[in-house]
Amino acid sequence: MADQDNAPIVIHNTNSTNDQASDQSSPAESPTEEPQDLRHANSFSSVSSYESSEVDENEVDRDNAMPDPSSPSTLHQSNQKSFAPSASSPLATPHSRPLEQRPGGGTSLRPAGKAHDWYSGGRVTSHDRWFRDSQNRTLLMRGVNLCGSSKLPTTPNGSSHLNEGFFDHRNVCFLGRPFPRDQADEHFSRLKRWGLTFVRLLVPWEALEHSGPGIYDEKFIDSLIELIGLMPKYGIKCFIDPHQDCWSRFSGGSGAPGWTFEAAGLDLTKFKTTGAAYVHNTNQQAGDSPPMVWPTNYTKLAASTMFTLFWAGDTFAPNKMYQGEPIQQFLQNRYLECYHHLATRLSQLDAVVGFEVMNEPHPGYIGLKNLKRYDFNSNLFFGDSPSALESFALGDGMALPIEVWVKSWPFPTKKERTRIINAGNDSAWLDGECLWKQHGVWSVNEKTGKPRLDRPDYFTTDPSTGEKLDFNRFYLDFVNRYSRAIQSVLPSAFVFVGPIPNEPAPVWAPGDHEENIVYAPHWYDLHSIFNKSFDGRITHDVQGLSKGQNVFSATYFGLKGAKKNYHGQLANVLRLGLQNVGSKPCLVGECGIPMDINQREAFLSGDYGYHTKFLDAVLSAMESNLLNFTLWNYNATNDNTHGDHWNGEDFSIFSLDSPQPSPRIGDAGFPAGGTKPTLRQEAPNFAKEVMRRAAVQSAGGDSIVKDDCASETTRRDNDDEEVATIRNDDSPFDRSYFRFDHEPPADDDGRDHIEHIGGRALDAVVRPYAGKVAGEPLSSNFDFNTLQYTFRFCNYTETPVPLVHVSTPEQSSRSFNGSSDSLNSPTPDEANKDGESSPTQLVQSSTWFGHPPEGTVLAFETEVFIPSYHYDDTGVEILVSDGDWRYVKERQTLYYRHKDMEPGAVHTIRIKPQSGPVGGIPSKSIEGSHLSALTPSNNVESNSNCVSCTIM
Repeated sequence: MADQDNAPIVIHNTNSTNDQASDQSSPAESPTEEPQDLRHANSFSSVSSYESSEVDENEVDRDNAMPDPSSPSTLHQSNQKSFAPSASSPLATPHSRPLEQRPGGGTSLRPAGKAHDWYSGGRVTSHDRWFRDSQNRTLLMRGVNLCGSSKLPTTPNGSSHLNEGFFDHRNVCFLGRPFPRDQADEHFSRLKRWGLTFVRLLVPWEALEHSGPGIYDEKFIDSLIELIGLMPKYGIKCFIDPHQDCWSRFSGGSGAPGWTFEAAGLDLTKFKTTGAAYVHNTNQQAGDSPPMVWPTNYTKLAASTMFTLFWAGDTFAPNKMYQGEPIQQFLQNRYLECYHHLATRLSQLDAVVGFEVMNEPHPGYIGLKNLKRYDFNSNLFFGDSPSALESFALGDGMALPIEVWVKSWPFPTKKERTRIINAGNDSAWLDGECLWKQHGVWSVNEKTGKPRLDRPDYFTTDPSTGEKLDFNRFYLDFVNRYSRAIQSVLPSAFVFVGPIPNEPAPVWAPGDHEENIVYAPHWYDLHSIFNKSFDGRITHDVQGLSKGQNVFSATYFGLKGAKKNYHGQLANVLRLGLQNVGSKPCLVGECGIPMDINQREAFLSGDYGYHTKFLDAVLSAMESNLLNFTLWNYNATNDNTHGDHWNGEDFSIFSLDSPQPSPRIGDAGFPAGGTKPTLRQEAPNFAKEVMRRAAVQSAGGDSIVKDDCASETTRRDNDDEEVATIRNDDSPFDRSYFRFDHEPPADDDGRDHIEHIGGRALDAVVRPYAGKVAGEPLSSNFDFNTLQYTFRFCNYTETPVPLVHVSTPEQSSRSFNGSSDSLNSPTPDEANKDGESSPTQLVQSSTWFGHPPEGTVLAFETEVFIPSYHYDDTGVEILVSDGDWRYVKERQTLYYRHKDMEPGAVHTIRIKPQSGPVGGIPSKSIEGSHLSALTPSNNVESNSNCVSCTIM
C-alpha cells in the first residue's frame, strides 16, 4: 500500500453555479439524458463499510478471495454495534454471514472489496440480461483473452512462421501457456492494475488431447490448475474457451488435434499441394498469399469438411465410421469427454465461472446453397479462392485453374488472375477418394473430365428425406449436450455461446437448454482489421455492407462517425442476441484492434496515438451499449517482429517491444508525442540482461542477478553483438520477462508505474468503469481526451434490492440532508459565527447515526474503478446526484451509496480531473479516504452551498 500521506483528500470551496453550468454542457452526457443536479456530496463516515483501519492489502485479498456466497452482508454502524434482520427478512437465512460483516464484503476490520475484484460480492450469478453478485448488484465485467499464444505448443516452437516438427502432431506440449508459473504474478498484477480482471482463458482441444483419443495431458492440466489457483489473489475470475479457428492448426487455424483429420480420412500433409488449406507454417514460398488470408480456410476443403462432419456427419456422411462409431458421434463424444474431464479437474477452483461451447463455430458446408460459387457478401475472397465443388475436385487429385483475389477499393478484394493448383495430382484423402464423391454429391464428367455437381441442394436438405435443414438446429443440439456435460460437474457454471462475427445468434426454441446461458458474440471493425489501417477519417459498416447496404450510407466520417458506426453495429448485435437467445447476459468475447496498423509506424516512432483513438472508439461503443467484454488479447510473448506469433496477427495490448507510457493525445485529437524506453531497454541493455539472467537461471541461480563484477567497459563492448543475437531469435518462448532492480518507488502509482511497461494504447485500454452497480445501468461514457467519466443508473423498479431491512426501533436524530448533528458534531463554541457548518462538519456529515428507523431500506454500494494511471497526477473531482461516497486510492475504487430509494430513481456519478489548483488545507488520509484531521487554511473561505472534494 502506498504511503497514506501521499494521497490526501483535499477539501476546498467551489462555486456550485459554475459547476452545474459546466455539467449541463459536458459532451460526456448523452443528448437523451435528463440533466441532473450533480454536487460534491459528503464522503461517508458513519454509514460506511470501510471505516478507518490499518489494512494489509494481501490480507484483504485473501479474505475476499473466498466469500460466503449465500447471502448479502449486514450494515455495520459507527458505534460498533450490529443489528440483525427481522425473521421475515430475506437476509435471515441459516447461511447468513456473521453480523459484523459489512456491505460490499468488508468487515469491521477490513473495507469492502475493489470495484474490479469479482470475489468481494460473492458468487457471480445472473438475472435477465445482467450478471449479478450475491448482493444483487449488477456487474459490468471486462477483461482480456489470455492469450493468443495459447493456440500454439511450446514444444516444438509452434510459432506459425516456423515449420520444424510441424506434422508430428501427437508429440507436442503446451506447458507454459498462457505463460509460465514464475511469470504469473507479474502478468496477473498488471491486469489487476489495469482493471481487466475477467479472463477468457484459451484452452484448445489440442492442448488437452494431442497424443490421441482419450489420452489427456494431465501435466498441462496441472499447470492450468496452479495458474488458475492464483487468480483469486488478484480478484480475477475466468471462463474456459475451447478455442478454435478454422478447426485446427493443421488446416490453417488452431483448435483440434491432428488425429481428428485421420479420423475423417484426410491426409494433413497434402493440404498445401491440394489447396485444402492455407497453412502459414507450410506456405512460405515466393508468390504465396500473406498469412492474414487464414480466414479463407473456412471455405476450403479441410476445415469445411471437418465442421460438417462434427455437427452433422450422421446426416451428410452416414457411411463414414471411425473406431466403430459414426464420425459425428466419434468427434463429438471425444470433445465432450475432454472438456467434461477438464471441468472435473477444475471443479474445486473458485475462479472458474463457466465454459464456452466453442469459439466461432462455423457451419462448414451445412446450409451452403451454391456449391459452385461462394457468396461474395458473406465470405472473404482473398488469395486462392476455389468454390466448394472445385475444392472437392482438387482434394480428389484433379489439377484445376483457381481464381486468385487481391485487395482493392471500393470493394475489399477483386479477382486478379487464375493459377493452376495441384499440378502433381495429389489426393488430400488417405484412401485416395473424396468423401463427398462417395456420398454422391459430385462426380467427374466422363466426356470433359471436369467435376460435375450431381446434388446441388445436398447440404441444404436432408439427403434422406428432403426436409430443409438449418445449421442452428445442429448447433443447438450440441449446445444442449455440452451444457449438460459441463453442468453435471459444475451445476452453477455459465455456458457461453456465440456465432462467428457478423452472423446472427441462433434462435432458442422450446426445450433448448436455458440454464445459465450467456450470449457471447464477437465484434471487430473488419474493414480496418483486413486493411490494417486506421487514421480516424473514414470507417465502414461492414455489418451493413454484408447485408446489401449501399456503400455510401455505410460510410462514416471522423472519430465521432466511427463511434456512431461502432455503437450502431454493437446495438444490432445486442438486440438480435436478446431477441434470438432470450433475455440473457451478453458478453462480447472478443473485440480489439491490430497493433500493426499504418505500416507499423508506431513500432518505429513509439507513437500509439492512432491506436488509442481506434481502440477508444471501439471501447466507447462497448460502454455506450453497457456490454461486458474481454479484449483480444493479452499475449505475454508478443513482439514487434512476429506479433502474436500466429498467422501474422498482432492484437496484444502487451508487448515485449512496446514503449510506455503511451503519448497523451493533443487537443486536436492527434498524438502529442513523448515516450519511454521499451521493456528491452529498461536494463542498461535489455538483450544483455535477458541473456545474462537466462544463463544464471540455467545454471540454477537466481533469476534476479546483480552484476557487481562486470565493468561498464565490458558491457559497452558486448552490447552490439548481443542486440543482434536477441533480434534474430525466432523463438519468443525461451524469453523471460524480468522485473529489473531499478523499479519506481512504491508510491509512484501513476503512468510511470513499473506494471505499465509493455502496455500498448493504455490511454484507451485503462479507463474508469462502474463494476458493481446497486441498480440497473442506464449509460456509461468516458471521454479520454478530458478524462471525464459519467455513469448513470436507476433503482430497480421492483422492490429496491440489494437492500438491508432494519428492524430496530432506534432512530437517528438527523435527516438525510444532514441538517442536524453529525457523527462529530461540534460544540456551540466550535460552530461558525454565522451558524454554518465548518468544512470538517460537511465532510463528516452522514446519512445515519446509530440505527436507522424501523422499515428503512439502505442500498449497498456501487463500486467504480478509478485507474491511477489517468488520475494519479491530476487529482480526482467527484460529483454525484445524491447520497454519499468514499474513494480509496490504493484500491482504485470509488464506493457510492445513493440516497433516493424510490423505485426507478436515477443516480449519476461523474468523475473528472481536478479543475483547478488545490492547496492550503493540510490533511491526513487513511487508506486515501477517511479524514482523521482537517484544519482549514486562513485563505480559504467557508461556503455552505457546495463542498468540492478533490483527491490527490
